[in-house]
Amino acid sequence: MKYYLVENKLTEEENYSARVLVERTVNQDALIEKMLSKRNLVSKTDIVAVLNSYYEEMMECILDGDNINLPFFNLSYSITGVFETESDSFNASNHKLHVNINSGKLINEVKNNISLQKITKPVTNTIINSFRDITTQTVNTDLTSNGLFEINGTRLKVDGDKPEVGLYFVAEDGTEFKVQLMAQNSNRKIIGQAPTLTAGIYKIRIKTQSTTSTGIYLNEVRLSETPFTVMVVSV
Repeated sequence: MKYYLVENKLTEEENYSARVLVERTVNQDALIEKMLSKRNLVSKTDIVAVLNSYYEEMMECILDGDNINLPFFNLSYSITGVFETESDSFNASNHKLHVNINSGKLINEVKNNISLQKITKPVTNTIINSFRDITTQTVNTDLTSNGLFEINGTRLKVDGDKPEVGLYFVAEDGTEFKVQLMAQNSNRKIIGQAPTLTAGIYKIRIKTQSTTSTGIYLNEVRLSETPFTVMVVSV
């Protein structure tokens, strides 16, 4: 299990807290496939049927208000909110029922054997490493108006639900020209067509809400731009 350190902004002192880097999420189908690869005494259909029955029984227990103690987890309940008098009853607008889940015996035993590896903090922001003008076959220097280009970097993907999300060429006076056509839009590479631009010097700016999960966006737009500029010589 890999982890990295980030600055702890919850204290006035200069210290750090750890973040676990999750590299893979395993769902039920993946677990079943792992089971079948090691032992083939039962079929996938049989396993799914047993698990569904198991889940149904647990749901009935929860609806009945039963505590559940299993090797993997322990489940209990609590209610929060203020009751004004002893005769006051649960009211969903003032009170909340919580289902509490704590790790069980098996998890508590295995977690002590987890091997931890400290790593450098991963890159979480957009980095534009290079811009290649396909018309002139130059890197980080030229920009052809209406020409094709290729951008390489990290976490480049332009995605989100806010109207300002996009890839822009930014003139010296701050005017933004948005790219309307992208043939490839991925985290490591963007290929597109530049808009109509007048002669001058431009920065490349990316505004995105993209995350590592498809369809899940950052709440705020992440803005990044090149440390270098490119030049349009003529229209």
